[in-house]
Amino acid sequence: MRKIWINFFFCLFTIVFQAQNIKDTLTKAGFENVQILRTKDTLDLFFEHREFRNPFHSMRYAGLLISKKSLQDGEELNFIPIYHNVPMGKYNSKDLEYSRLSRSETAYFKDQNKLFKNYRLSLRLHPEVISRFGFYSDPFETKFNINLDTRVYIARGLSVQTGIVIPIVNNLDNQNMQLRLAPSMLHYFNQPWDHNFISASVGSFYNNRYGVDLEFRHANFSKRWSYGIATGLTGFYWLNGLSLYNEPLDDIYATADVEYRLPLENLSIKLTAGQFLFKDKGVRFDLIKQFAAAEIGLFASATDIGTTTGFQFAFALFPGKIFRNRKVELRTTEEFRWEYTYNNVDAVGQNFRIGMPRLSDILRQYNQNYLNSLN
Repeated sequence: MRKIWINFFFCLFTIVFQAQNIKDTLTKAGFENVQILRTKDTLDLFFEHREFRNPFHSMRYAGLLISKKSLQDGEELNFIPIYHNVPMGKYNSKDLEYSRLSRSETAYFKDQNKLFKNYRLSLRLHPEVISRFGFYSDPFETKFNINLDTRVYIARGLSVQTGIVIPIVNNLDNQNMQLRLAPSMLHYFNQPWDHNFISASVGSFYNNRYGVDLEFRHANFSKRWSYGIATGLTGFYWLNGLSLYNEPLDDIYATADVEYRLPLENLSIKLTAGQFLFKDKGVRFDLIKQFAAAEIGLFASATDIGTTTGFQFAFALFPGKIFRNRKVELRTTEEFRWEYTYNNVDAVGQNFRIGMPRLSDILRQYNQNYLNSLN
């Protein structure tokens, strides 16, 4: 009997030690909110890694860091990536097959989700580039700023983002070269029920806009179709150093879209219709190609103020981590997105930009078909 109890406590100690070793290893490598749930022959690994735009890279990195010795004989490893403090779903480590979280897994995360303990202060360097081409007197007009911002979680899915703008070059408009407040907002992101996501922001945004922004999207990560709606009430504001000019909240935008992932080459097509950012009504068509480290898209828009075509791309900026310890991290942005439109005078079919990617751009990265193609 005594021998049985000794073996029991030895096995328990081994399991606890292995779990702590996994957490320490991943935390040192930049992972945050690392939680480990062992049930029968399964190890569920919760984690967030804000350096990576593509969740495939964080899952592959976690798999490389976890040695086989950390798993029990026959134990199955599942990844549960977290985005903005919200679990996105469960992926089997062998084939990245997606499944939703069980009630017990959701309850476990809620119990272990200690915001101020499980996250670093993450400082992010984020470039902002606005360009206009084609004027005879000044063929290349551009505004280039570096934003140093941070996001602090204050409740599950609820965060505050703020920072400063460091102007570098501006021959585009008359905004001066003084330091000023970066887009700053209170933001809420959640998956209130399976496959349905919401995003809500209030504060100041890009495009010199402030106000309220709301999004809803249905996206089953094992399916090819997704659809969503977005709306906002905004007004114009202008910062020159500490000097603020603003206009009333009187602009409404409202769009709906549907997106389909084609069964070839990680291509998606997306159709958006409604009233866009500058009150123009019409449609926009996007063709999006996903790579492992980047996303490239072509688009065409037709609204009541004109037509245009263009392209966009998104990728994580090198080098990623600049400095990191257990409490503070300085890094480059996980996503730099830039869009060029042929008609650079009239704002035709422009989308709203907040301090994080739009829901469609986020959720596209978690689709099982896309992740399986990279595995």
